[in-house]
Amino acid sequence: MAYKGGADYERTLQVLYGIAAVAFVVGVLLLAKPTQPDPPNSKAFGCYTSAQAAPILLNQQGMAILQPDEIKIRYHLERHKTGIALTVDAPIAAERAGNRYMFSIKPPGVGWYLDFFNVINGETYGVFDENALKQFTMLARDGNYLPYRKASERDCQV
Repeated sequence: MAYKGGADYERTLQVLYGIAAVAFVVGVLLLAKPTQPDPPNSKAFGCYTSAQAAPILLNQQGMAILQPDEIKIRYHLERHKTGIALTVDAPIAAERAGNRYMFSIKPPGVGWYLDFFNVINGETYGVFDENALKQFTMLARDGNYLPYRKASERDCQV
């Protein structure tokens, strides 16, 4: 014989669980940090040089790799969890040619991420401030990283 008196605990718990779920969703929506838009390309405009490869010029026309067989590619900046990345819209590759690296486009493929970085106390960190885009790295096909640092515009004049 079932107990017929007292409170309806099952129904009360269902209502409480429903209220808790709604409160959780509302809390997440109200407290969630709004996402920042990707930085404009102009934040990275300038000349970047590496001791091991050709200079790279970033401007309103795109990315120009200033080597004998000049390569021009579109790019855009993206915010990632690890920092801001220069996203090249073509599958570029850096391969060793003697004591330097040469770039080429290696289809098929997708774009390539070049991460902006800072070095603090000997440690490398991603850059989150779009006004501090001063250097990025390119991973060569042999596994070496090619650091590119912002340089004078005259270093990119051909």
